[in-house]
Amino acid sequence: MRRNTPWHVALVVLLGSGLARQAAAQATGIVRGTVTDSATQRPVIGAQVTVGSGARGAVTNDAGIYVVRGVPAGDALLRVQRIGYASAERRVAVDANGVTTVNVTITPVATVLSTVVSVGYGTSSRATVTSAIASVDSTAIRNAPVAALDNALQGKIAGVQVVQNSGEPGSGVSVRVRGPASLNAGNQPLYVVDGIPITQGAFEQISQSGQDQTAISALNPDEIASIDVLKDAAAAAIYGSRGSNGVILITTKRGTAGRMRFSLNAYGGTQRVEKKIGLLNAQQYVELMNESAKNDGYAVSDYDFVPGKDDAQSFDWQDAVFRRAAVSDAQLAMSGGSDRFRYFLSGSNFDQRGIVIGSGYRRQAGRVNLDLHAGDRLLLTTSLGLTREDDDRIPGDLSLDGVVTNAIGMQPMRPILGNSFGFGGTTEGLKYSNPVAIARYNQNNYQTLRALGHAEAKYSVADGFSLTGRVGADVFNIDELQWGSPKVDATSAKSLNGIGRDGHTAIDKYVMEGFFTAEPLRAANNNLSITGGSSLEYNRRYLSYLRGEGFPTGFTTYVRNATNVTSWDGSRSDNNLVSFFTRANWTLANRYLVGASLRADGSSRFGKDNRYGIFPAASVGWVVTDEPALSGLARIGTLKLRGSFGVTGNQGIGDYASLNLAAGAPYAGAPGVAGTQLGNANLKWETTKETDIGADFGFFDGRISVIADWYERNTSDLLVQRPIPVTSGYSSIWDNIGSIRNRGVDLGLHTVNLDGARGSLGLGWTSDLNVTWNRNTVTELYGGQPVTFTVSSRVTSAAAVGHPLGEFYMYKVLRIDPQDGNVVFAKASGGETKSPTSADLMFVGSPQPKYYGGFTNVLTWKTLDLRGFLQFSQGNKVFNMMRIFTDDGGYSYDNKSTLTLTRWQKPGDITDEPRFSYDGTSGARLMSSRMIEDGSFVRLGEITLGWKLPTRLVTSTGLDNARLYVSGRNLKTWTKYSGYNPDVSSSGAAANVITGVDYYAYPLARTFSLGLSAGW
Repeated sequence: MRRNTPWHVALVVLLGSGLARQAAAQATGIVRGTVTDSATQRPVIGAQVTVGSGARGAVTNDAGIYVVRGVPAGDALLRVQRIGYASAERRVAVDANGVTTVNVTITPVATVLSTVVSVGYGTSSRATVTSAIASVDSTAIRNAPVAALDNALQGKIAGVQVVQNSGEPGSGVSVRVRGPASLNAGNQPLYVVDGIPITQGAFEQISQSGQDQTAISALNPDEIASIDVLKDAAAAAIYGSRGSNGVILITTKRGTAGRMRFSLNAYGGTQRVEKKIGLLNAQQYVELMNESAKNDGYAVSDYDFVPGKDDAQSFDWQDAVFRRAAVSDAQLAMSGGSDRFRYFLSGSNFDQRGIVIGSGYRRQAGRVNLDLHAGDRLLLTTSLGLTREDDDRIPGDLSLDGVVTNAIGMQPMRPILGNSFGFGGTTEGLKYSNPVAIARYNQNNYQTLRALGHAEAKYSVADGFSLTGRVGADVFNIDELQWGSPKVDATSAKSLNGIGRDGHTAIDKYVMEGFFTAEPLRAANNNLSITGGSSLEYNRRYLSYLRGEGFPTGFTTYVRNATNVTSWDGSRSDNNLVSFFTRANWTLANRYLVGASLRADGSSRFGKDNRYGIFPAASVGWVVTDEPALSGLARIGTLKLRGSFGVTGNQGIGDYASLNLAAGAPYAGAPGVAGTQLGNANLKWETTKETDIGADFGFFDGRISVIADWYERNTSDLLVQRPIPVTSGYSSIWDNIGSIRNRGVDLGLHTVNLDGARGSLGLGWTSDLNVTWNRNTVTELYGGQPVTFTVSSRVTSAAAVGHPLGEFYMYKVLRIDPQDGNVVFAKASGGETKSPTSADLMFVGSPQPKYYGGFTNVLTWKTLDLRGFLQFSQGNKVFNMMRIFTDDGGYSYDNKSTLTLTRWQKPGDITDEPRFSYDGTSGARLMSSRMIEDGSFVRLGEITLGWKLPTRLVTSTGLDNARLYVSGRNLKTWTKYSGYNPDVSSSGAAANVITGVDYYAYPLARTFSLGLSAGW
């Protein structure tokens, strides 16, 4: 038996201790945690976390979470870096074979680069964004009472023009991102709510013109957590064929871990019309109308009115239809949860009576958003929003039978009430329908039921690699009811004993998406993220319509009670979209940024030969102040330069525009079929190519932030109906012809004028200014010929090469002849005339502004806050189409504008108002540049004063916080425009070309409200 000698024993001991030391040296652990923003307490995305020498590191994900594996056990230095933030360091003791949690809060040093934005299929820090993306501060929405979300966007974002088409409660707005670019395929942006592109369009079958609702009118503003706008093609190209007009990404609120919390926001207020139109009183009206007869040689005995009799009493018909109207809103939300499960529930009730009698809008909304961590790697999220809207409309915009229309046109001596205790009518001499009777007896009800929701599963396969599956639906039903009462004089409903119309629309959208997110490079100074996936979308619409007339006494409103059903219709249409997409973003050395994306869309709307489209984009960025050679600049602030190019599309036409269509056409009593549309197998989407060059500046620790962009958007292959010879059996065919260019500059400025946390007696003051200059030009059309557009069968606007889209197209007035008071017009061929023809139509002004924007100031002092907002637009023209009656020189019986008090009356008079002419021979009644007015304005859009109740008082009531506020909206508009509102478009949000036309648009309301927000 061999014996162990002492040196053998010593050798074993030495080897054992060496192996133990080696094993100890190789023992590692995991360091994980969350990085948050010290100012907002929100997760910081894309922060680079290193431990020890820097060889081990990770990048925070969408939740601000990082995980660093393989960290040697023992004491180490953890370092967190992010563009736009001050670096943070922590000493950490790493447990061998264990998990060490280190949560870090970092402080923003340059506000312009430190915010988080949605980018489509993910989020990103603004520091690494290389395209043009703008955001709306959600506090600006929460702290001011707004009826709808799109109203909150007005004047808040550079490059985004928001026009309030009508003041009718519940009506939508027109939104244009960097100018209009389509004649027929739509100019509204794509709206995406919680990742789901929602249904858009005007679906009314019984239209009230400018009063159409828009895609987001049903969303409760208090449910919104963030709004991000993808303005350039590089950002919007991830949405391909629907991104040419920009993309607005809306994220709703979600629960946070912690105890159950409640929040309440409620306000009530009153509204009234901001201004009235200047109209003649009875004495002035009689004088001017008799003068019109005298000027045309009529004898006194032939005059329509007798002074002293017909002008004995005046009635203010505007006062008769306007009223003070109440508005109220109440919203209650509940949220909370744990690290595993979080919830957000809310409900609201909004009620707004219109300032015009007979109108009003009500909305009830509820929302449930849930988040469940089913294990360490699987996250399940759902959202569901339910909405009911009830809109009581009145005939108005574009209608000569409207309430406002007839209130303006009514002769001022006619009584509102008749001799038989009813409303005044033809017996009392009314030439038109009594607007008070219209509002009282007629009905125009519009009800919408909508469900919008999604379910999503995100599985983290490994660190830096996840899979996401998402399904969503947007389902709504629209019921319309219109009743024309026989009680209203001077209407076809009176002669037919009532007219009823019923319309029903059902619209379904279903979306299914799957995509991955990977970070193959995750080093602190070399990060690459890739997203890729596919999307399927199905849209379906059902329509039905009935019209009846002749209703028995006591049986009204519903068409089933009609003696005769005079027309009916029903249809179904659908379309599909299949898509594949990918995007990559690379950050090198924490300052060089590269981005690229590609989307392929296939749409059933286009011809079989052009069903698929490819939409690429690329962008680069350089954080100049992080360059070591330029480190001196960092002491001043931050500077990031950006450049991008991208391609997007527009598929906003009918579902079957590329196909041959036919419909039933009985002939001689026998069934038959006739063609209704000639198809085009080569039809394809409109294509927009956009270049953007931008810069993000931040100075003095974020006290001054500037975001500036220059862009050029060129849209080609416009979807138009090209005329063809009628011998083909058709008058036109859908084709891709024409192009439009938008070129401009966006500028956003944020300043911290006084920092309440740094002295200044506790006074804080911030300012936000945004300004946009955009030049829109049509660069190509079929045959180079102008395309005209009409309002109520009258040509008002046109698209023509070398001109802005929608420029007004009518006769140009040179002057009023001082000798005879007649209008002198310009001839298109040169020279002048007093009898123009259609050949003399020309361009006379553009409704598009030279520049527009908004200016917001917020002051805080102790428990008080004051917010003021100015909106402005300069250089835009408005066609005051009401003047074809109120300023027609006495040709119609409508009441006249007070502008006519400066009319020509005798030879030698120098004036802009022609003579009055009973026969209409002065030229006053012709649509001309005389009715084009300067629509420039500055509007005091909001003043809100808030008071946070003292903590002692609040806690004694069981609340955590409470704020009282008073607010005024649309308080004052400074403008030269003579109508109600210069920021108007009677044709509504669905109009692509016609804008800036005021044809009896519903006035804007001035609102005062008192509100309370509280949390517990």
